[in-house]
Amino acid sequence: MEGLIQMPYDATVKLMLSSLERNLLPDAVVRRLTRLLLGVRLRWGYKASAELQLSQLLQFVHSLKEMPIAVQTEKPKEQHYEVPTSFFRLALGKHLKYSCCYFSDKGSTLEDAEAAMLELYCERSELKDGQTVLDIGCGWGSLVLYIASKYSNCKVTGICNSTTQKAFIEDQCRDRQLQNVEIHVADISKFEMEASFDRIYSIEMFEHMKNYRDLLGKISKWMKQDGRLFVHHFCHKVFPYHFEVPMAFNPSLLTVVGFDSLLQTRVSACFCSGYSRGGLAG
Repeated sequence: MEGLIQMPYDATVKLMLSSLERNLLPDAVVRRLTRLLLGVRLRWGYKASAELQLSQLLQFVHSLKEMPIAVQTEKPKEQHYEVPTSFFRLALGKHLKYSCCYFSDKGSTLEDAEAAMLELYCERSELKDGQTVLDIGCGWGSLVLYIASKYSNCKVTGICNSTTQKAFIEDQCRDRQLQNVEIHVADISKFEMEASFDRIYSIEMFEHMKNYRDLLGKISKWMKQDGRLFVHHFCHKVFPYHFEVPMAFNPSLLTVVGFDSLLQTRVSACFCSGYSRGGLAG
């Protein structure tokens, strides 16, 4: 296979993505590629001894303390959050939930799974009607709109990173006659406000952050004395890693399948994740 096709990296990725998007790759091939990517990440993460594993963890924690709260905030904004909402209507469910869903059984539809996950957030955070709520990284407002509709006496504030998202949420509020929602467009690492909340949610946002000490310090200023923080984030049960996806396909995958002569770049994409089941911090 090596030498069969001589294509630069960008062209190779473009070809693979185009084939995937047009549904030209059989499911068996997609699953195989996914397993290869997972294998690369797992081999990188697991060390030869407990001592090396601990050393990696401590080095990672130390490095985070030296970093800002967030880095390269404009690139993902351009790639994801300013994309027209009409595009996401084609791929997401009714709630436009741009994060994991909960399929409670094989018969669950995407809409069912979105609603089930949103309800699970409210249940595990012990949300009560009439409380003040903040959603950090609210996306297209799936949780904001769900809480504002079901808990009509809650005052819900959302922070997003996109004028497109803010416009969509506000349009939805007008259509549903919701008057208990306020949306801010802001970079969380720089955003400040004078407010306090009973419940603060962060759904699949923490993995994009770096300096958790500074981030949690900022969030703590917005919590009431008996407030609770609910966090849903990507993680692995053994080793930490940076959530980085600067490219569509991990170049190590192409090395594994025989394109090693074509690509010379570092492993950087993250495709291995688990989920924190507790999801509740006081």
